[in-house]
Amino acid sequence: MNGERRRVVVVGASAAGLRCACRLARLRPSWEVTVLERRDTFSWAACGLPYVLSGDIDEADALRRTQDGALRDEAYFAAVKGVTVLAGHEVFAVDTANRIARVRAGLQGIEVGWDELVLATGARARKLPGQGEHARVCSFHTPEDLARLHRGLTRREINRVVLVGGGLVGCELAEAFRSLWGCEVTLVEAAGHVLPGVLDVEMAAVAGRALEGHGVRIMAGLQVDAIETSDAGISARIGDDRVEADVAVVAVGVDPAVGLARRAGARLGASGAIVVDERLATTLPNVWAAGDCVEVRHAVTGAGAFLPLGSLANRQGRCLANVLAGRADRFPPVAGAVAVKLFDCNVAATGITRDHAERVGLAARSAWVVGHDSAHYWPEAKEIVLHLVYESGSGRLLGVQAVGDGEVAKRVDVVTQLIVRGGTLDDLAHVEHAYAPPYAPALDPLAVLAFVAQNQEDGIVGRPPSTGLADMRVLDVRHPEESEARPVGSADVVLAPLESLRAASQTGGDDPLLVVCERGTRSAEAVRWLRSRGIDASYLGGGLRLRSRPGSEDGE
Repeated sequence: MNGERRRVVVVGASAAGLRCACRLARLRPSWEVTVLERRDTFSWAACGLPYVLSGDIDEADALRRTQDGALRDEAYFAAVKGVTVLAGHEVFAVDTANRIARVRAGLQGIEVGWDELVLATGARARKLPGQGEHARVCSFHTPEDLARLHRGLTRREINRVVLVGGGLVGCELAEAFRSLWGCEVTLVEAAGHVLPGVLDVEMAAVAGRALEGHGVRIMAGLQVDAIETSDAGISARIGDDRVEADVAVVAVGVDPAVGLARRAGARLGASGAIVVDERLATTLPNVWAAGDCVEVRHAVTGAGAFLPLGSLANRQGRCLANVLAGRADRFPPVAGAVAVKLFDCNVAATGITRDHAERVGLAARSAWVVGHDSAHYWPEAKEIVLHLVYESGSGRLLGVQAVGDGEVAKRVDVVTQLIVRGGTLDDLAHVEHAYAPPYAPALDPLAVLAFVAQNQEDGIVGRPPSTGLADMRVLDVRHPEESEARPVGSADVVLAPLESLRAASQTGGDDPLLVVCERGTRSAEAVRWLRSRGIDASYLGGGLRLRSRPGSEDGE
């Protein structure tokens, strides 16, 4: 592979394909690197599309420009990168025996020879079963989708929107339609809550309240059974309801674009994506693959996973270029870190959810913390909620979820590095962080999260924030003014502020006791003391603050 001159053909001019091509041209300038792209427009930052619609980004062309303002077109890649990009060239078949790609270029059919072939065919927007073609029903995956919706919004032809799918894109679009355009937005998610697969139910409740607080109507646990269209609008049939709107945007995820790989005989995984090894080689000789069309190895489960993320695609492209150039590079297992902005609420997650962990047979437990992203006394301190999923017994970190007004992504980034290395609660408890009051508390919320989980392994159990309180015997260790401002909602409540608990003569009857406070910290401390007295007690994880947090309210 290190010969004087080789022909490398890359199919697909998006993140992985172009990253691979440009890096390879730098490492092996004598090689012939050609990128074949079926579309006329290419190399746009797809993750930025919702933010053009929201007005955060002024124009769509910004997604195709470099940091220095250069437009990433064919001339740019030829002159600056030494890479030939042929737009409007669709590869429809691959002859691996003779190493020939068969290509449609307009009405012409041509053949392109190669020594190494890279499949970077990306992903395609998933459609609803039986979804027909109509101008008022669209996906949101390409600049053309953006242009069509933007045109209707600027002409005031779109005022009511049904969003089908409450995943990352659906939630981003909910903000875009509401914040800039003031549209009436109904978000329909078949799962029981928004961001399924990203957040567990307790954290999703916080994210959902953030959306609802800005006027987004959420219909969770329901499917869109049919979308009826007319020139005047659409009517979405959702269970027993009908929602009238001007457009329906289907954002139910993407599928790997693997038609070319399948026809060539490449092996596909259980996820439907192309199987590659750690060198990003497919099961076909001299055929490689990277980006949203491939299956990655998940660091937590060890299984193949389909994670179409721009961050992974860019890394894979560079890694594959190194491999093709003869360098000893490998693409490691991943944790699948993601983030999304919901108005003033930030969401980030990595690893797997508790629900996912339980489905694959792991002994998963949860811990919750409500804290601040900087010292609580800092004037601009923002509240964040953290949820840790870990394996009971081993303490292995399985996932973390973070929601709040403050800085959550950097916490998730830290845990990601531990997860991919098999980190445990002990590792998380001892993570060192840069400390100054404007940037973090002296004990970062991640460390506190590890402490909570370690305490839980010691028997100081935190009940889920969604635990019903109406029929429980509750000990409220908050101050009287806190209890008055946010009542517990149970008929059997004993008020005993933590400061007076040790002197209290009794805490009620002999039934198990649930201790509550605002954030869970005081109640956990009370539980440890009560258990030392032989009292059966647990506490409400995350406190009353987590279960009632609207998503954009200032911290205590």
